[in-house]
Amino acid sequence: MIYSRKLSGIVPVVVTTLNEDQSVDQESQDKLMKFLNYSGVGGYWCLGTGSEDMNLTFENRLLIARILCKSNNGKLPLILGAGFYCMEDTLNFIDETSNLNFDAYHVMPYHPKLSMSLLVDYYKKIADFSNKPIWLYTSANWCQSFKPDFVEELMHYKNIAGIKFSSSNTVDQLKVLSMQNEKFQVITAVANQLFATLSMGSQASTSSLASAIPEVLIEIYNDFVNGKLKQSMNKHQTLMKFLNLLPKTIKNDNFLGGAEEKYILSKRNICKPFMTSYYRCLTKDEKLIIDRAIEKCDYRRFF
Repeated sequence: MIYSRKLSGIVPVVVTTLNEDQSVDQESQDKLMKFLNYSGVGGYWCLGTGSEDMNLTFENRLLIARILCKSNNGKLPLILGAGFYCMEDTLNFIDETSNLNFDAYHVMPYHPKLSMSLLVDYYKKIADFSNKPIWLYTSANWCQSFKPDFVEELMHYKNIAGIKFSSSNTVDQLKVLSMQNEKFQVITAVANQLFATLSMGSQASTSSLASAIPEVLIEIYNDFVNGKLKQSMNKHQTLMKFLNLLPKTIKNDNFLGGAEEKYILSKRNICKPFMTSYYRCLTKDEKLIIDRAIEKCDYRRFF
């Protein structure tokens, strides 16, 4: 098993930058990585759900993987997504990318009706095949919700290095976070849970919002670890205000926050605001709502 470096701090789910014709905007993808590296993030969660991985072709995922790994060049821990609906695509993707410079694969099992026993077999088969460590990845929005006993069964299996545990169940979060050790990492997700998960012992947190305004989440994290708990909580409350101010219409249509994040990135001159084909971009009115939210929360100071 190849060593997977420790993740700590804010780990952005790297959004996929696109041109209007749906082709990958390679220049902007590299520009985004340089921006994130300069901002002080703790690593990269690449080709995750916030990257619209489920709506990217195999070839485009390969292209993005090569761009991201080349741009990072081993500077920070990089966990690369290999979750496909088809098992053969997952294995083929692992085979095609095994020579790239990154730390591990994460795999979301996009089959919410599979039994937990079959999911155990699923992960073991992938871990046996891969020449790099495998991260478990759960979110009830996309797959089965993993329980602590499921995580405990797999955490000791060879080549399984960690889990991204995205859940609104704080009891389960606390139990899984207590399982982290030198050989098995546990990271959390969702921006609006950042302060809570840090309080429960999370050492790293992922968010696609961290692709667009990483400084906001990094300030919350840094204040927390430096013992400035009141400042951290106040900044988290401002973040909650910002999230609540975002337009509900786009959330209702897309569910993913990618359109909002790419619009913010376009305001920062990093990428264009285009989404993959299932999802829509923001309307003019929705853009104005986000502009007002940025001003009300004083986030313009980061631009």
